[in-house]
Amino acid sequence: MNRYSRRSVLRLGGVSAAGILLAACGKQAGVEENNNIRAVGVVPEAEGLSNVEVTDIVLLRTAASLEYNAIDTYEAALGLGVFTGAFAAAGDIAKRMRDDHRGHADAINGLVTQLGGQPFTCGNPRLNEIYISPALALITDADNENPALDVVVLAHALENLAAQTYQGVVTLLSDKALRQAAMGIGQDEARHAAVLAQALNPGIAGVLPSVNEATGKPNVATVPGAFGPLTPISVTVGPVNADGTRNSLILETPSLNSLAYDDVTCA
Repeated sequence: MNRYSRRSVLRLGGVSAAGILLAACGKQAGVEENNNIRAVGVVPEAEGLSNVEVTDIVLLRTAASLEYNAIDTYEAALGLGVFTGAFAAAGDIAKRMRDDHRGHADAINGLVTQLGGQPFTCGNPRLNEIYISPALALITDADNENPALDVVVLAHALENLAAQTYQGVVTLLSDKALRQAAMGIGQDEARHAAVLAQALNPGIAGVLPSVNEATGKPNVATVPGAFGPLTPISVTVGPVNADGTRNSLILETPSLNSLAYDDVTCA
């Protein structure tokens, strides 16, 4: 299996020029004179980057973290009490999918344990920070007129994100049995997405890709296209802004800075 080092990726990051003040001329008080560029203040000692590899255990821990992202999101959605009236059935769907994700998480962490790794039993902290927490904040905004619909929109996006993640993981896992397990769970995530797509755009018209004539944007489709593309997922949720628009988030599968490495723990 290919192994990638975080060191080679993070080393590409630049140094912020705003943090360095060059001396205009002469020696300044409190500035140590040496062969380096002079700066004001105390410069912390550089800390080396850990040379962590992307292994089967890391990939599986990352998959488990997404399962807990989904579990936590469904729990939060059920806790809002918005699944009433026309959305009552959505509450039952959310419970079933939450339970499915619990089973997926247990299965994946069982594989992690078999490989000698430490199970990952919480949501991916990076994805929580940049995707899920902002989305839930928009959904629960007091000015949002349709939080129940937005919850289903977010859940649909997360199911697609999980399916794409498993699809990507399959190409990297070194063991055939692990690839088979990942493919099986990925199929479940795709089925979840299909069910939620029908909830958002029901009937035969919602099965295949189509375009909204009013907005010119693609409608949600049960079968969005040919299997395979790993493309960013756009989610529009929350209240209408002053200019008539709504906030959109772009979800992408985990990258090197959001994998559940061995040194990443559930605090």
